[in-house]
Amino acid sequence: MVLPDTPLYHSKTDAEFRIRMIHHIRSTFKDLLGPNDLKLLDLPNGLDQLQARVQQMLFDTSRGEIDLRRPEVRQLAA
Repeated sequence: MVLPDTPLYHSKTDAEFRIRMIHHIRSTFKDLLGPNDLKLLDLPNGLDQLQARVQQMLFDTSRGEIDLRRPEVRQLAA
């Protein structure tokens, strides 16, 4: 895989990458995500929770046409 030549992808550790990714999400998607969704990024599993939230938003907005949710979430919703 070819990664973009940006500082985000030149992290030396996973922790550094996580910090940079959270900063990128906060600055880039602050208008799309509400303050409550951005607060999820402060939690230890905040990236996972935000990903699930965005997947659910996409599912709801597309009226079920686009479903990127995990299979176990799909089964619970059925």
